[in-house]
Amino acid sequence: MSNKRNSKKKNLLTMVPLLENRVRLESDAADSFLVISRTNLIERFSIKFLKQPGYRRIKLDKFGAFAIGQMQHHKNVEQISNDMLLHFGEEADPSLPRLVKFLEILEAHDWLKWENEK
Repeated sequence: MSNKRNSKKKNLLTMVPLLENRVRLESDAADSFLVISRTNLIERFSIKFLKQPGYRRIKLDKFGAFAIGQMQHHKNVEQISNDMLLHFGEEADPSLPRLVKFLEILEAHDWLKWENEK
């Protein structure tokens, strides 16, 4: 209980999202994909004995691919949102809530880690 009271509040806009080491962005001529290596014990078992693939490919829309590309440049959430507005214009509006929801999904699957801006 005391941890909640003593914890410092973090500003999401100044935090820098980064992909986990096992996750990477892969692009071809038309589409962009998140490629996630399957590394835990159960997944390795299914790869070896059930002949399943060693990775998962998740197709991204143009906004997700742009956000992941900006994450690779170590930009914070506010910078990514502003760059998204500059790049896509009104089509990306509202960019910040859309970006935050995308980051929540990545974090829920443990594909994202956070680096606080110094």
